[in-house]
Amino acid sequence: MNLTIKDLASDIALAGVHVETARHRISSYAKDGLICGRREKPNTSPTIYKPIDAAVAVILSALQDCGVADLDLQRDVAITAYPGLERCLSGLARGESWSLVTDIYRGTLGRFVNVNLVRHDQPATRRMPIAMTPRGAIVIVLDEMLSPVVRRLNPPKGAN
Repeated sequence: MNLTIKDLASDIALAGVHVETARHRISSYAKDGLICGRREKPNTSPTIYKPIDAAVAVILSALQDCGVADLDLQRDVAITAYPGLERCLSGLARGESWSLVTDIYRGTLGRFVNVNLVRHDQPATRRMPIAMTPRGAIVIVLDEMLSPVVRRLNPPKGAN
């Protein structure tokens, strides 16, 4: 299934973000290498995205809504989210509840980030780094915000 920037902007807008803001965010995510659009033809053709790219864009937008502008943290979340999102989207389609949990630690060696996609009844994998102090956690509930992507992947019976 091929999606355009308009489709991704629509998915983000359903979470309450203005459409133009959503388009700007997607362009920024693509420019920074956070989402993986593809061009099927010459450089003049529009960038094509997959549903998993839409899901990552929605998650990154929610992270921005939480006040996170740190590109390194956004990159850590995107890199961790891509591999587990198919399982998450399948679970959401079955009615499971999922969250993205990001734990942030700091120490003399710098920052350590632990990012997990977590099913509601499953504990997050928390690796407490040695000589690091917890600084905070961000929990983003994915159920409602990823519903446009889930509906696109699993259209209701009788839908076109």
